Amino acid sequence: MILTIKGLRIRTAASLLASTLIGATLGLVPAVAADNQGDGIGTAKFTTSGSVTNFSASAKTIPYFRSQFTDPTNGVTYAYTMVGTDPSKGNVTTTIPVVIIPVSFTFATSADPNFTTLDGSTKVNLTVNSPVFQDSNVGKAASATASAPPALNAGRTVKEPSDVTQLGDAIYRAQWGKVGTAYHVRLAQPTVLPTQSFAVPANQGQIVVGSRSHAHIGLMDITWFSDRLHQTLNNLHIDSGTLPIILLYNTFLYEGDNPANCCVLGFHGASTSLRGNGQQQVQTYAFASYSDQGIFSANPGDTVSFIADIHALSHEVQEWYDDPFVNNAVNPWLTPTAPQYGCSGLLETGDPVVGYGFEIMLNGTLYHPEDETHFSWFAREIPSRAAEGYYTYLNNFPTVASGCN
Repeated sequence: MILTIKGLRIRTAASLLASTLIGATLGLVPAVAADNQGDGIGTAKFTTSGSVTNFSASAKTIPYFRSQFTDPTNGVTYAYTMVGTDPSKGNVTTTIPVVIIPVSFTFATSADPNFTTLDGSTKVNLTVNSPVFQDSNVGKAASATASAPPALNAGRTVKEPSDVTQLGDAIYRAQWGKVGTAYHVRLAQPTVLPTQSFAVPANQGQIVVGSRSHAHIGLMDITWFSDRLHQTLNNLHIDSGTLPIILLYNTFLYEGDNPANCCVLGFHGASTSLRGNGQQQVQTYAFASYSDQGIFSANPGDTVSFIADIHALSHEVQEWYDDPFVNNAVNPWLTPTAPQYGCSGLLETGDPVVGYGFEIMLNGTLYHPEDETHFSWFAREIPSRAAEGYYTYLNNFPTVASGCN
């Protein structure tokens, strides 16, 4: 399948940098303020890569439904497209096929001459065994282990109903008030494809060593990486009804050809084939980097950072559920919990709560999925239709989104 690739659409504001990188000879990230537990390489953020709109109802793609809402604060009606079946139409179970594509990068420039490769295949087993794909009591874990709340809702409690299912399904069901019903949107157990390997030129990336975590960290140009991602999808001829997930390890992207303008941990997007006579193939996809604990700083009140292991993957999978074709516009929002996004007009559920999360112990590993913002927050619905009347899964926002210019 030949894809029409649209340019990478960055949806973040200027990076909030804690420090700059020193030369590749030492490759160390300098220490930052004592209350910052991270390596100081930059602010964790996410973006999108390509979108598809106005495609035929007979297009070959993932199962989806279309609907709309009218924002009561501005009177504008917004259309949206989401994965699965319309939860208002009944209780249907939808299962989406998934392939994981591990990617290995060998860097021409590394602070450690004995360490030049970061290989996503080393994290495949941990990813497959994680709550993204395996069932666990997500609601119970969220209630017991939620991160410290932001100042705007410091008095909140979390009382998510027990729900033994996959992470994304649990949050999606909670968003629509469908916990305890037969409504599900699940990911199939993934097929792992052969590892794709690339050599990173010296002018496109480098490996540095974290000053606090001591982790080997790959920093890579976002445009160069995006080209490799689309090259991989084209070469592997992924079925358009399948969600491909590109899996990296400790590799983060910088913007503007500037390693100090870091760090994108994941993105999702959609592309369409050139031909099809009304039955074009519309391919959705996502990339996420599995990361070691301690690279990114903890939020105030938290003893550990929740930006670790599957945090990026949970972010992108949930955003894919709610905006698979990257075409869901909303009344622009702004939140102090994620100033790196500025004023955003996209229905991207992970962006407002980056770094907030909870813990799930599963298969002997402690995972740190992200909180997610519910549909009702973006739609300015009062009350929220979500479980417990929450506006995020961890109840981090007390009311609907604030507007911005």
